[in-house]
Amino acid sequence: MKDLTIKRILVPIDLDHSSQEIMNLAVAMSQRHNAHIRLLYVISPEHYTFPSTNSFMVSMPREDIVDRETRRLQEQADALLSEFSIEYSVECRIGAIAERIVEAATEFKADLIVMGTHGPAGLLHYVMGSEAFHVINQSACPVLTIPEQASVGEFKELLFPVRPIPEAIVKYEFARAIALENQAHITVLGIADGLDTEAGKAIDVDMALLTSQIVDDALETDSLLAQTNAVEAVLQHAEEQNADLIVITADRAADIRHLFVGPFFKQIISQSKRPVLCVKPETPVPGQPVRGATIPLFPIMDQLSFPLNPA
Repeated sequence: MKDLTIKRILVPIDLDHSSQEIMNLAVAMSQRHNAHIRLLYVISPEHYTFPSTNSFMVSMPREDIVDRETRRLQEQADALLSEFSIEYSVECRIGAIAERIVEAATEFKADLIVMGTHGPAGLLHYVMGSEAFHVINQSACPVLTIPEQASVGEFKELLFPVRPIPEAIVKYEFARAIALENQAHITVLGIADGLDTEAGKAIDVDMALLTSQIVDDALETDSLLAQTNAVEAVLQHAEEQNADLIVITADRAADIRHLFVGPFFKQIISQSKRPVLCVKPETPVPGQPVRGATIPLFPIMDQLSFPLNPA
């Protein structure tokens, strides 16, 4: 098994509405993993105006905007982080939020992105997805999403769903770094809703392999099997197990039922009241995204064709 570590953590923040819970978690992870934190503030839109003393609206050059906000971000970072024995730095970028986050993560060589989510806010937001969804969609590294009002400093109870998809348990290679640092208990949740016999056997094999790996790591674990809808099962068991973290795979929507609700991972991060660690598969698998590859917003459309001149 690969020994994946967390040494660089990118934390996108909003200077005017920064989350203390996210900062506390980032600090705790930095201390446990001896990781460097990079705070990122994405300025949008590219140019903005502000009132001057003579009541005229003044537009600042891009460079001045970045310098001004970087100084403000540095002051906030020093106020929040200087008392801790951790390494940290700051950066500001201008542009589309998700694109700049992914760009910064790539250049920083981040091992993990930690960011907040705000849940669905109307039909348009629900269909198009949140910024967190688009970051997961495009990022080459795992993304840890923190819902509003979630207060977590340690990950002692992990929920690990196993679904009938390729590389369903590969995400443990990354999650084990978090599990080991927290000496976590891991609940392996098999999702068997509507599976045929062969698919059910594959789930059993994956669960057995994963349980064996967890035991080899000297971590406590137990296994459950759910016969209900995957999203409902994960959210329900996360509440019942009082999970500190849900670990899932970023996959594409599998069929027409997911056309408007989005793939499994989008539904989970949109609805979960608990932190979610989303990891893409390592290697190319037919029908699945690889790390760093874009997942289509409406993947099922790739499978449909329409006549140019319908009768």
